[in-house]
Amino acid sequence: MKIKGSGGRNVLGGLAVMIGLLMCPLPVLADEDGLQTHVLDEIVVTSTSKTKMIDTPASISVITAADLEQMGAKNIIEALERIPGVYNTSASSTSLSIRGTRSSMAGGPVILVDGVPQKYGNNRREELDLIPVSQIARIEVLRSAGIAYGPGSARGVINIITKKGQADKPLNVRLSGSYGSWSTSNVSGSLDGRLNQWDYYADLSYFETDGYEEEDESRTAGLLKLGYNLSALTRIGVSANWVDYDRDSAYDLYKYQWQLDNYRRNIHFPRAVDDDDLVWNNRTEQESAIYTLNFSHKGNPLFVDGTLSYTCYDERYYDTKDIYYSSSRSRGDEDHREQDTYTATLSAGYAMNFGAIGYTPTIGVNYEAVDFSQRRTYPYDTAGTVSTAAYDLDLEETNIGVFWDNDLMFGDHWGLKIGVRIDQVDLTLENKVPEQVDADDTKWSWSVAPAYHFTPNANLYFSVSRNYWFPSPQYYFWASNYGSPNNRPEDLKPEEATTFELGYKHRVNRGLNMTLTVYLTETKDKFGSYYEGGSYYGQKNTGDAETYGVELELDGRPLDWLGYRLSGAYINAEWKKGTARVYEHPSNTRVLADLDGYQVNGIPEFNGRVGLDFYPFDGFRASVDANIWGEYYLDYLNSLTYPSKTTFDASISYTWSRYKVWILGKNIFDEKMERAINTDGELTEPGGEPLTAYYVLDGAYVEAGVSIKF
Repeated sequence: MKIKGSGGRNVLGGLAVMIGLLMCPLPVLADEDGLQTHVLDEIVVTSTSKTKMIDTPASISVITAADLEQMGAKNIIEALERIPGVYNTSASSTSLSIRGTRSSMAGGPVILVDGVPQKYGNNRREELDLIPVSQIARIEVLRSAGIAYGPGSARGVINIITKKGQADKPLNVRLSGSYGSWSTSNVSGSLDGRLNQWDYYADLSYFETDGYEEEDESRTAGLLKLGYNLSALTRIGVSANWVDYDRDSAYDLYKYQWQLDNYRRNIHFPRAVDDDDLVWNNRTEQESAIYTLNFSHKGNPLFVDGTLSYTCYDERYYDTKDIYYSSSRSRGDEDHREQDTYTATLSAGYAMNFGAIGYTPTIGVNYEAVDFSQRRTYPYDTAGTVSTAAYDLDLEETNIGVFWDNDLMFGDHWGLKIGVRIDQVDLTLENKVPEQVDADDTKWSWSVAPAYHFTPNANLYFSVSRNYWFPSPQYYFWASNYGSPNNRPEDLKPEEATTFELGYKHRVNRGLNMTLTVYLTETKDKFGSYYEGGSYYGQKNTGDAETYGVELELDGRPLDWLGYRLSGAYINAEWKKGTARVYEHPSNTRVLADLDGYQVNGIPEFNGRVGLDFYPFDGFRASVDANIWGEYYLDYLNSLTYPSKTTFDASISYTWSRYKVWILGKNIFDEKMERAINTDGELTEPGGEPLTAYYVLDGAYVEAGVSIKF
């Protein structure tokens, strides 16, 4: 039965959750008096004019290095999931969705490392596991569409800013180490400082774990930065970042209910109740390096930023899940993927004043060239009879974007931000069949955001923006390879997203700081999975959708011994037009269904976090947090759901002189967490149980650590 008219009920339910959370007392920074204040005072770089966060007419959250250390994040995903409206919506631990905008098996938000875009492979996935937490100064998460960051920023922007040399003395040294559950160890060492006009930073880190699901994982990473300060405002810098990452992965191997019940934490498990043949693990070996030359002038009235970068990526993927139960020559295939990316960005602005009117125009240009190749081998095909022609890929892609952003201030209260951008994307993808796809498109993006400042510490804004997400190369590959007349590569169109956003930011005092956002996004030509005759045929422009939601962040330290933080997001995503092939219940037969009025599957209706910090005496901190994820639908027709889950974290730390020690626990009550997938609603048989695939997430984790500064 089609579900209609559920939007109002869901809104009321979401608002009730938000109000309930408000009855309980986000990231915080040290104030000069040693207490804590909200990051609304932070200058954000994920904005063309680098304004204070409170003055930026957009929904932005900041996670600082202190926050990462306090929460004991093993990777960036653990930190980002705590931001309202950010969800882990795929089977991989490195995939995120902001406001439910991600589509299946494709990249989500734009990922930047020090402003350099990061996207890997024909799926355009973000490899967030490649970035060690120890190297991060802060992470800025832009949930609003940012025109300065080009195609895909309609799905949000995550800008990871690494540390650099401090100017307080010639040499600072920090050593840190921790040990936790599943033989997890994490050690890092860094040194930085400033000598005359030179600043430098060096970090070396090593991480390894046996994993909750017996997933052996290791990462060795190094970062070097060197800067020459021509003046207090002008700097030229070079940096090099290298990572070696290996993982035995069960995340690419789903488990059905019986396997989940009996082999939850096993990386190898029987295929079925009546089949003892083992499903084996997959293995990934990755190497990545980023080399950057940058220039910045933070002057007033003139400011300039420029970056040249080269990113190289090498991955070997061993798909060995079937080597012990299949005799096919194509079992155990291995893919070798290489990618070279060259980028150049330049932006400049000039602040002008005409009496009571302030005007700051910013003009920028971005260039990106990607060269990707994949070669497949079949180790068990000793006769060389299995063709790799469909999987030996070559990809060339060029993106060129130009934007013009305008900031205006009228007196002390009114502001207006207007921006426009044009992007041209050219892509050539070919295999050895031979099949070739040539795609090129040019799109205009724009945004308008008036704002009113009640006081210097309060800002009310309204924004309207339009942006695009271009199909990933893999979408073109599937459409070409499967050859369906109903999903041709030349018919794939960019998703178009128009977002209306109303936001309010207010730093009331030390005890109360808040950010509240209400938004509506209309998405045209949204992608969804496409099936014919029970077989998967790639991703297709499925229809139009509408998403609206509420996001809230509160924090403060009302007493010297007590602090609190609260964040929450309610989201309602609904199809407005489109069709999909699904399994009808209880007959378990394929039908073509109208999606109008159904909720978009895979998107939790809310997420939230409530936390308290206690400071009973100098240097001591105790924290407790509750993390809440709402229910979501598994399938297009909303017949199947995954329930709401709540986990609890706790930590204590003590800092004295140059030393810090901590003990922390995550998911301390060992809540069973999975990512569940059953897009088309398939049953085991007519009238049977849902054939849902489960990807197991981490259970209870405990860690102890120590750090030393010199």
